[in-house]
Amino acid sequence: MEVKSVEEYMERIRVLDALEQQAMGLSRMLTTYTDRLQERLEQRVEIEKASEEAVLTSIRSLEAVVNKSVLQKRQLVEQCQQLDGEMKETRGILQQVREIKQLLDVMEYAKRKS
Repeated sequence: MEVKSVEEYMERIRVLDALEQQAMGLSRMLTTYTDRLQERLEQRVEIEKASEEAVLTSIRSLEAVVNKSVLQKRQLVEQCQQLDGEMKETRGILQQVREIKQLLDVMEYAKRKS
């Protein structure tokens, strides 16, 4: 076995120190990278959460508009049915007026003939 000189040991220690420094630098870089990644992920989660809340708010607003529209449509249908009933009475009266007018025309014609 060879006996190594002190200088060789010192050189190996310097190499090992340099490797340790590089490893520590890489470790700090990795820590910084993972911290930034974690921050971005948290920001993304917040953005997604806000987006979902905005969509839900829009859906709720749309639901309110649709419900109001349905209610107004029902009220309109009820009013149309009520008007239809009133128009039936009006049509009956109109028919009676026509019949009376025809009778008056016949009576007028008969009066002129006589």
